[in-house]
Parts: sequence; C-alpha cells; structure tokens
Amino acid sequence: MAASERISTNDARILEVLQRDGRRPYADLGADVGMSGPSAHERVKKLEAKGVITGYAALVDPAAVGLGIVGFSWITQAPGTAATDLTDDFAAIPEIEECYHISGEADYLLKIRARDTADFERVLRLVQGTRHVFTTQTDIVLSSGFERRPFRLSAETGVRNGT
Repeated sequence: MAASERISTNDARILEVLQRDGRRPYADLGADVGMSGPSAHERVKKLEAKGVITGYAALVDPAAVGLGIVGFSWITQAPGTAATDLTDDFAAIPEIEECYHISGEADYLLKIRARDTADFERVLRLVQGTRHVFTTQTDIVLSSGFERRPFRLSAETGVRNGT
C-alpha cells in the first residue's frame, strides 16, 4: 500500500480489532465491525495482499520466559563512521529486541531484554564491542505503563470516509 493511500473506515475497524486479537474468528470479526464473516475475511485478505497486515504472532510475556530486565541504549558511532550501517551487527545480538537508526546526538536506539542485571551487562558489553560503536548511554526500565499499544486508526491517521 502506498504511503499516500488511505484505508477505509471498515478496514480501520478491522485492524483495530485484529491488533487486540489476531486470532479472532472471521464470523466474530465481522460481527464486531458490522459485516458478514465472509466479507470480513475478504477484507483481511486484501489488507494482507496490500502489505497493511504484515503477519501474525503470539505475544509473549518477557518476564514469564525469564527476561525480567529491559533497558534502552543510545549508541553513538565512532567519528567518521556515520555512513556505516550497524543494523546487521546489532541484529546478530539476540537480546536486542528493537533497533532504531535515529537523528539527534545518538545514532541508534536499542531496546534490550535480559534475564537479570549481570546478563544485561554481558549484552551491553557485546554492544560496546560492536565495530564502530563509540559510546553508549543506557537506561534500565523500572516499570512500564504499557507496551505494544495498538495503533489507533482514525481520520487523523489516514482513514478516508466510506467503506
């Protein structure tokens, strides 16, 4: 789907439901948004074909699988290496959950999950040892108000009127 293309109100409602429950049966999904199950199924397939829906996944509680520590690290590259993309280097470290190339004083922002502070220190040393990493600044999360918040889809986010 092109960045300038807008989605319909019905599709936005479908996406809002699926973000909360990606395993919702099509009959229930249709009822939730005021259409038949087959119509909801057809719209979901079109959203998948357009690349709006990119996949489905189980949401796992990190603490339940022993990953009780989360932190964010701001990474600054060594002088003269800003043109070098470090994404693949960071992707090789499995504890890095998210990686963003950013503007500002730092070059990357990493979200890291670990078992405990000793494990977090091990991961941070891997990050610090990555080629072209000059400095890191890291904050450990004490608590999270919310995570994985569903996108709110409305007229402000590109929904056109109609079906």
